[in-house]
Amino acid sequence: MNAALLKESFSLIEPEKDEFAASFYQRLFEKYPATRAFFANTDMEKQARTLAATLAVVVAGVEKGEDLIPTLQKLGARHKTYGVVADHYPIVGEVLIETFQTTLGPKWTPAYQDAWVQAYTVIAQVMVS
Repeated sequence: MNAALLKESFSLIEPEKDEFAASFYQRLFEKYPATRAFFANTDMEKQARTLAATLAVVVAGVEKGEDLIPTLQKLGARHKTYGVVADHYPIVGEVLIETFQTTLGPKWTPAYQDAWVQAYTVIAQVMVS
């Protein structure tokens, strides 16, 4: 994973990370309405903050070279209890990348795209395992 590009791109959204996360969920529910069922009894403001914090932890962990596998496996196991299956991860990845693109506009680069696609692919694989 390209820690420098992940950190650089995340730093661009960090001042508005909660709004970024809220936009992610809005986009997810618009494109894939069935996903709303996973959040039926969820405080979405809190969920948006949790997503933003999780992304920050992952970016910081990658930058520091931390072993994120145990953390991601626990996160994946928790998602499994909510009914999330492997087929849901590509949907989330697609919407995450689209949200970065929309939020950053012309600041979003092909290099950022490659870094996040690669990172998300690894993250999803670990969470599913």
